[in-house]
Amino acid sequence: MKYHLIVFGLSALTTLISGKSHCHACFDSICYSKALIFQNHPISGQLAVDRVANIVHFHYEDTRTADHTVAFDLDDIRFLYIPDIQFSFARTVDQATRDVYIGGANGIYKYNPITNETSRYGLSDKTIWHMQFKDKIYYTIFKTKGLYTLEKKQSKTIPALKDFNIDDFIIDKKDDIYFMSNFTVYKLKKGESKATFFSSIIYSLTTDIQDNAYFVQRENRGLYKINYRTGRLTEIGAFGSGAPIRTVFDNYNNVIYYDADDDKLYYLTPTYGRCKVTNEGKGKTLRKKVASFFD
Repeated sequence: MKYHLIVFGLSALTTLISGKSHCHACFDSICYSKALIFQNHPISGQLAVDRVANIVHFHYEDTRTADHTVAFDLDDIRFLYIPDIQFSFARTVDQATRDVYIGGANGIYKYNPITNETSRYGLSDKTIWHMQFKDKIYYTIFKTKGLYTLEKKQSKTIPALKDFNIDDFIIDKKDDIYFMSNFTVYKLKKGESKATFFSSIIYSLTTDIQDNAYFVQRENRGLYKINYRTGRLTEIGAFGSGAPIRTVFDNYNNVIYYDADDDKLYYLTPTYGRCKVTNEGKGKTLRKKVASFFD
C-alpha cells in the first residue's frame, strides 16, 4: 500500500513566513493554510470526526481495488486501521461515547475505539448510503426513498420524507433537517409534517461543533452558513482552489475536506493573516478568488 502523509502540528496555527500568510482558504476574512492528510487513492463516502480524540474516519480503494476503512489522528499524527471491516460508505460518530457507526453494503457496524473492536450492529440486509448521529442514528438506504432513524436497534421512517430520494442530509442545532434530493435542497423544520424548498443550488452539507448548518458549493468553492436570525445563507468565505466535495469540522472547529480535483484529503488551520474573497467570471463560470492582504 502506498500513501503519503504530511506531518503538521499546532505550530501550523500561527505560521507566517516573510510577512506573508499561507492563504489556501479564506473564512471570515482569516487566512487558512492547508496540510495534506492523504493522497494517491480516491476517497469515497462520508468523512466523520471523533471530536473527543480529534480523529477523522474515511474509506479509500487502492490500486488493487481493495477497500480500506481507516482513520487519521490529527493530534498525534498517525494513521489508523479499523479492524474487521473493509468497504464502507456511510460513517458517523456518537460524540458522547466515541462509538463510530460505519455503514456499507451489509448494514451498520459499530467500532469501539477504546477496545479497538468492530462488531455488526444492525440492518444487515440494507446498503447504507448516508448517516448522521444526533441522539440516535439517522440514515438513508441506497436507491431507496426516505430517511430513517435507528434507536435501540429499532428502525423507523420519517413520514414527511418517505417520497424523497435523499443524496445528502444534516440535522442542525434546531433539529431541522436539510437534505439534497434531485439537485434541490429542502428543509424539514422540527415538528412540521412537510418539507419545503430551500435552494436550487447544489451543495454538500455539514455541521460544525455547535451543530450549525454549513453548505459548500463545489463549483465556486464557496462556504456558507445558516443565519439563524433570518433563516438564510450567509457567505463565510471560500476555498482557494480545487473542488471541495466533502467537508467536516474537527474539535477546534477547523475544516477537513476532500478535494475531488486532485483526490486528496486536507486539513485547514488558521494562520491569522487577513484575506478577502472576490468573484471572477459571470453566470455559470463564477468562481471565488482568495487573496491575502499580505500578498
